[in-house]
Amino acid sequence: MDLTNPMNALNGAKKNSICRYFASDGICFYGSDCQFWHNNNTHHQNSHHNNNHNNNHSQHSHRPLNTSMSGSVGGQTSGAPTDGQHLPQESRLSTYMNGTNNYGYGTDSSLPAMDSQNPRTGRKAITSSNTHPSSGSAIGGQQQQTAQSLPPMASLAPNYFMTDAIRQELIRKLNVSQEMPSNEMYLELPQVVDVYQDLVPLEPSLVSPSTTFNDMTCSVMRATNSKTGQHYCLRRLHSFQPNSSNAKQMIASIESWKKLFHSNVVQLRQVFTTKAFGDNSLIFVYDYHSMANTLMSHYFSNSSNTSSSSNSMNGYSTSSRPYSQQQSQRKLLPEPLIWNFIIQISSALRAIHSSGLSCRALDPTKIIITSGSCSTSANNSQEYPRLRLSGCGVFDVLTNDSFLTTNNPKVLAQHFQQEDLLAFGKLCLVLSTNNISSAAQRDSWQTSLELISRSYSPDLRSLIYYLLSYNSNSGTTHTINDIMPMIGARFYTQLDSLYQRDDSLLEDLSKELDNGRVLRLLIKLGTINERPELQLDPNWSETGDRYLLKLFRDYLFHQFTDDGRPWLDLGHIVSNLNKLDVGSPEKICLVSRDEQNILIVSFAELKRCFESSLNELMI
Repeated sequence: MDLTNPMNALNGAKKNSICRYFASDGICFYGSDCQFWHNNNTHHQNSHHNNNHNNNHSQHSHRPLNTSMSGSVGGQTSGAPTDGQHLPQESRLSTYMNGTNNYGYGTDSSLPAMDSQNPRTGRKAITSSNTHPSSGSAIGGQQQQTAQSLPPMASLAPNYFMTDAIRQELIRKLNVSQEMPSNEMYLELPQVVDVYQDLVPLEPSLVSPSTTFNDMTCSVMRATNSKTGQHYCLRRLHSFQPNSSNAKQMIASIESWKKLFHSNVVQLRQVFTTKAFGDNSLIFVYDYHSMANTLMSHYFSNSSNTSSSSNSMNGYSTSSRPYSQQQSQRKLLPEPLIWNFIIQISSALRAIHSSGLSCRALDPTKIIITSGSCSTSANNSQEYPRLRLSGCGVFDVLTNDSFLTTNNPKVLAQHFQQEDLLAFGKLCLVLSTNNISSAAQRDSWQTSLELISRSYSPDLRSLIYYLLSYNSNSGTTHTINDIMPMIGARFYTQLDSLYQRDDSLLEDLSKELDNGRVLRLLIKLGTINERPELQLDPNWSETGDRYLLKLFRDYLFHQFTDDGRPWLDLGHIVSNLNKLDVGSPEKICLVSRDEQNILIVSFAELKRCFESSLNELMI
């Protein structure tokens, strides 16, 4: 009787050997279909039985052999277990999961070898002679591991792909940037404004004019540049009446803002006037940041007084109620988070003031959070939000011309910079008390500072007091550089956090580095295989190089199990493409579809065939 025939195994014929898997673990992948003996007493016996089993297993394959291949490959298996209920748990998982192997980037004893016999595949690759067995059982110079030794697939996924948190954040931002509301909702918006189209409002319609920009009615929209396809943020000033008497100074200021690049300032790109809205509107074009949220809406959205109310000044509540009688419904923010905000905003102000400009819109409604989880937890510095100052440059256009002409420009710029520091102090006071009304009236500042003294470090209280102590009549001036000693070593903590974040993003980027390279390999391989116009060309027949590549294509994508089910494994495809790209000396077994031809070739030989065929096409 031919014991290598799978049908004999199914009919009850057993080899005179004990099943290695059942003897070691009490579980066999093949169940009753296994051609070796399953003895319940062998699982607890001594190592003498294991030694006998290893000797027998080196002469006979553990898996049923295909009779058409047994004489050609010499022990090369072609079958897979057909009973799904006896497969290891990993084989019943969904296909194309991340982290199925190491994708050809080195070997690791803790990972299942890609070239080991896989219970799901219909073919098995022949490893090169210099393959070193790991801690798994070595049989015939090849590495094998049982299903119990395989690491969880979910734990391997972050090792080879971008982390899920970053991927989800990028996908959400992309989806938000591509959302298009129905035209019926925004019939009042024009189809095209200059070179910008697909206008979408980013803020609800204002009930009253903006108190930040001199009671000018403003609206913010997202638009797409029809020439570049990039998204931009358009800030529109309604019914703007320009004055050409001071046009040169206005244009110079706008050009200075366009040249200012800072990581905490929303970049100004363009300023123009238009009548597309039915009036003479002034449009400021800024960089668009998807899913951005204002500091006001994130931390003070539940406040009783908002910037849109009539009792507000520069974004802060002007309630006549004493601050001592106003109780915040929120807990105080962690001090590291407040220092993080101070460092970011002070860095932006330093760059603005160094350019001879002034922000003049340092308001919680004009400071946006563009990235980060916006968490108030101080446990992880990388969770802190990324702040950007928006609306910069608007006041340079709105300033009264008579006010500009009657004052020295240098003195005027210094005055506006002092106003920025005072507004910065008010903002720090609001963040430290977590109450939007704490900075509205000067009488309540002392009470707020006492609360800060009890809750935070003396450095924070000193910094806020210094920023609020500016008096225009005293003749003394403050600069943003004066607060650097108060920040102290906290700046290094922030710098270290940014470097760690940069390393993390660079690591995630390196994981996606090979995506384009693998895609190019697939495109070239598809270009070479089965070209219909060259089928009759004797120089391009499916023999030699082209035939090897055709079989390799089947080896990549057309694997199957014994019962005819497709075997889909992303790791198998990516791993072998990586080996093809580097020309690995490792050998694999290529089998024709009729199983009449069997070729054992190395990846180096396949790469030579690949490059030769591609060069012939290009010539």
